[in-house]
Amino acid sequence: MFDGSCSGQGTISLEFLEQAPQIDTLVVPISGGGLISGVALAAKSINPAIRILAAEPKGADDAAQSKAAGRIITLPETNTIADGLRAFLGDFTWPVVRDLVEDIITVEDSEIIKAMKLCFEILKIVVEPSGAIGLAAVLSETFQKNPAWKDCKHIGIVVSGGNVDMAVLWDSLKK
Repeated sequence: MFDGSCSGQGTISLEFLEQAPQIDTLVVPISGGGLISGVALAAKSINPAIRILAAEPKGADDAAQSKAAGRIITLPETNTIADGLRAFLGDFTWPVVRDLVEDIITVEDSEIIKAMKLCFEILKIVVEPSGAIGLAAVLSETFQKNPAWKDCKHIGIVVSGGNVDMAVLWDSLKK
């Protein structure tokens, strides 16, 4: 389902690296794999040394499980506030994720809500849970305490989507 969207979504990398060529790491939401595959293919064609990290909710972590198992894993069910990240990797996107995505950072829904709140309070933008997950990943203890990522000095985070239920946004702001 997400196999055909890679090319168009790869233009995100072109914009990132044109505006900020010093970026050494890109953090991208992952679900069906179309977005991250396009971003990874385009970014690696410009800068083969760039790191590509995926961000995924713990309640829908099929990509992280797939990467660990070396094959596509499909979950019997998903449970996350990030409803845009409940799809599974496809046959076209899996090899790109397997080969070009360095790691997948999984985060709790509470971390996603915190990132949504920060986007609203500091950046003054409304971001849906699926779009805030990259920021949640970079702010996570998993990312902050991993020595492999200490040399990530210039991080680009794909933040997208304002399709959020106002009740969800309101609840997240109250926490």
